[in-house]
Amino acid sequence: MRQALSQLPGDNFAERRNRWIVEVYRSYLGELARRQLYDDRAIHARIASKVETGALQSAIGGAPELHVYGLYTPRHRARLFEALATQAEVKVLLYEIAGEGGNEFDAFSDAIESIAAQRPPLEPMVQPVPDAAREADWVARQVKTILRTGACSPHEIAVVARSGRHDTRRLYRALQRAGVPCTARIRTRLDEIAALKAVLLLFRGAASDWGYRPLRALLAHPYFETGVDLRAIDHIAHNQRIQGLENWHEKLRQVRRALQKDPSSVRGTGLFVDRLEQDIEAFARLKEVLEPLAGERSEADWLSLTLGLLKEGVMGLRERLCAPAGKHWEVVRLDQRGMIQVERLLREWARLDHSDEPMDAGRWHALLSRLLAANELVLSTPMHRGVQVLEAHDAASVPFRHLFVVHANDGEFPRAPGTPSVLGDDECARLQQVGIAVPTREQMLRREQALWRAVTGQASEVRISYRTTDAGGTPLLPSIMVPVHLPSQELARTRAPRHDDIPVTADQANCLAAQTVAAAMQEPTAPAQAPERIVVAPANPDALRQAIVAAVAESQRPVAARPHDPHHPGLCPNPWNGEIRDPRVLERLARRFGPDHVWSASALESYGGCPFVFLLERVLHIKDLQEADEETSPLTFGGVAHKVLERFYRQMKDRLPEKLTAAAEVELDRVADEVFAEWEARGEWLGLPDLWASTREQIRERVRQYVCWELGYLHEKGEQPDLIEHQFGYEGDRVVLQGENLYGRQVALRVRGRVDRVDRAGKREIVHDILDYKTGSIPSAGGYEDGSTLQAALYLQALHQQGLEVRKGRYRAIKKPGSPQNGAEIRLGSAKQVSAVRFALSIPDRIQCGLFEPVKSHGSGGWKPWDVGPEITRGRGVLAKGRSRFDG
Repeated sequence: MRQALSQLPGDNFAERRNRWIVEVYRSYLGELARRQLYDDRAIHARIASKVETGALQSAIGGAPELHVYGLYTPRHRARLFEALATQAEVKVLLYEIAGEGGNEFDAFSDAIESIAAQRPPLEPMVQPVPDAAREADWVARQVKTILRTGACSPHEIAVVARSGRHDTRRLYRALQRAGVPCTARIRTRLDEIAALKAVLLLFRGAASDWGYRPLRALLAHPYFETGVDLRAIDHIAHNQRIQGLENWHEKLRQVRRALQKDPSSVRGTGLFVDRLEQDIEAFARLKEVLEPLAGERSEADWLSLTLGLLKEGVMGLRERLCAPAGKHWEVVRLDQRGMIQVERLLREWARLDHSDEPMDAGRWHALLSRLLAANELVLSTPMHRGVQVLEAHDAASVPFRHLFVVHANDGEFPRAPGTPSVLGDDECARLQQVGIAVPTREQMLRREQALWRAVTGQASEVRISYRTTDAGGTPLLPSIMVPVHLPSQELARTRAPRHDDIPVTADQANCLAAQTVAAAMQEPTAPAQAPERIVVAPANPDALRQAIVAAVAESQRPVAARPHDPHHPGLCPNPWNGEIRDPRVLERLARRFGPDHVWSASALESYGGCPFVFLLERVLHIKDLQEADEETSPLTFGGVAHKVLERFYRQMKDRLPEKLTAAAEVELDRVADEVFAEWEARGEWLGLPDLWASTREQIRERVRQYVCWELGYLHEKGEQPDLIEHQFGYEGDRVVLQGENLYGRQVALRVRGRVDRVDRAGKREIVHDILDYKTGSIPSAGGYEDGSTLQAALYLQALHQQGLEVRKGRYRAIKKPGSPQNGAEIRLGSAKQVSAVRFALSIPDRIQCGLFEPVKSHGSGGWKPWDVGPEITRGRGVLAKGRSRFDG
């Protein structure tokens, strides 16, 4: 830049800098003219050229006079007004509301008619509001109150915002909800139109090589007809991360082969062979459409490709955007007009000169997104004589009986100066001297004041509202043009309808009716006195009936635990809190979980921890399918570590050293490498390759630290691993636990399981201790008191019944070697062990009775982030410490 400045004439650096700015702006305007961009400046220039050639009178049908209303500043129209002032065929009269600070039109013509601002009979009413939602509600209520009096027609009322991109749409919808006839011109950026966002989705997906999220968004999009069911895609993404259309296609075929070989492998997923066949065929057709979007091509080629996709209506796009979304015909109009405007823009773009440099789909997506974000579509609503919802420049100098000016905040109206910070006022003035219209800050403020006068000067009654806080809670200031008022008149932060409130919208009428019913139900009545009849007027009676049923259900669902409440919902299930009463369902549960059902300890613990989770996972087989994590899941981490420990102790148990020697460490590394290779060969998702490489070494180090500690512990205690991965209850080995459950019934419970390790201890009398590995932490001892920790107790009972001399069961955490070992330790025959077995024997009875309350036991540690959410459970109830769902 300094080199360019040094080549310009001038005595000092400041003068050369000003000359350089002028040249840059001239070059910029020349580039705009070369590309023939149709902005306001170019349009006014073309009109001025027509006027200069004497075409004004013919353009206005031979009229002798031209009256111009609604302009508050010349801005980019300087040449146009000069042309109007110099022509002599037509008398031009310009009307402006005069105010302090002079008139900007004086420099162009003397034929200016000053409109005296009509002083309203009352001072403008100023209403502070806490946020945009309360502002829209207040305007709708005021407008409806005015119309109820019948003093004026709807089109004599105007609601004006400085900028209409967000405020106009919000106010229009608020008036619609209130049942007020209204009309508006709504501006929408092209990249916010649903149909065009769908087109951008194609290029965004191609840029990311069709990962799970963009592919799923495409398949689920209502504007695209793909024929591919989401269940198979979600199932694949839950197990591993896939990219590339061909990889997705091959994975679908793999799922089909697995389903044909073993249907139980995808139980609960809703996948079927015939449906997968259709998905595979549909995905092949989808590939043919999407594969051309990959690779690099020139800008001209991308334009041609995009125009072709729009013209052909890729994947039924054109047919679907013509279908109305319910009663929202404005969505259809917006989609259709937006598509037409983008096609026009792309055709104009195609006529320009283009670089031959190739670009990929990502660069094209960014370029097309910028084009759409920089252009807007303006649509007028069908009704033209309703309440006028306008932007400020459309309402200038137009008389209304009632005028609402909304969002009158500092920085919004007047709008904050948009002059770039690199230019000062003196530099802007310099540019103006050479014919480049760059306004100074003072001129911009004067124009905003003129616009305010033009908007408010002709209304008989003016109401002004401004917001006191933004969406983040930051305080906001009123505009400098808002009259003096009392800020204490701010509306309440939330609107809570009272009995004497007049509802404005259907939602408010429904809410008021529901609150009236609720208040009447809470009023105390005499025992012998019947409650009075409640009269309400909801807009939708069916919605109120549904709300009453929902309120009854919510009142019966679990809340926070109350230790001394014998009627805690967790102890007393009901039809709204996990109790199934349908006889056919109960009969099915009795057959499925009858005496011949084989139980695992994990299934019993699942029910003991939370019966509702058991219902979802073990009865209904409903899974929360989320995208596979980038990192190795905790389940995979624990599975690999368990396998390494199993194989190491199986091979070393007869020659176990007192400590981790060099030879033992070599053997441990060899076993770990062997297990890692086997898991990698299985094709299961282990995380992103780079992250799995790091996690693999973490597993190796964690296991090494654990073995190093445990070898010393075993030597000190005189223990020796005996049985590794010992299983019972499989392949004809029938293990049945018998006894009296907590309800006084003699029952039999078939069980099976795999014990991580059984250690031999004792010098004179040989006994065995059961050991179960946990990855991060061991269960709480409190779980023995409420039935949420059952594994060690059941393993002790099962192995004792098989004739093995067992003494105790314990847990050890691989990631925390040396942590307290006695927290969840349990001995055979102890009160805790006997109680835990009785808990397990009682679970089938509760299941057959249909009891699946969504209440966690205290020993399970309460609700975890990975548990099913409250939108499903409808509560977060937890039993108090020392209480059990089996009590009573």
